[in-house]
Amino acid sequence: MDMKRFLAATLVLALATSMACAKADNKTNEVVLWGKQTAGSGHAKNAKTDGNTVVLTAPATIISVEGDVEGYCIWSIVTPKNRTASSVLCGGKGRKDIIGKTLGPGSYRLIPGLYGKREARVTIKLKKEIPGSRGLRRKHD
Repeated sequence: MDMKRFLAATLVLALATSMACAKADNKTNEVVLWGKQTAGSGHAKNAKTDGNTVVLTAPATIISVEGDVEGYCIWSIVTPKNRTASSVLCGGKGRKDIIGKTLGPGSYRLIPGLYGKREARVTIKLKKEIPGSRGLRRKHD
């Protein structure tokens, strides 16, 4: 009887550990890209931008967009390999069509538009593709 309890407890512990590892792997495969713009003053309107730069070594799919902004763009960053910054993907209020789009490997920043507001902020969550997985994905425009 003691051996059955021991085996049952070992099995429960193994299942709990594997489920915790699976949850941790899902969290580490998510990346957050955020951007903020604050209106400036004066003739040139010198607005200030803030946010993070995300470096993707593998493709990542957009899984959520948060923020009440009229528009925003994801920009590629100038690197030694990529000599020019360019707008990669744009979206905005009511446009959830970028969810499900995939960004390829590269460096990216997110810049929201002000459209008459004093400040604008947007956050996008991406899920990195696991190497070796063969899921379907859409290419970015």
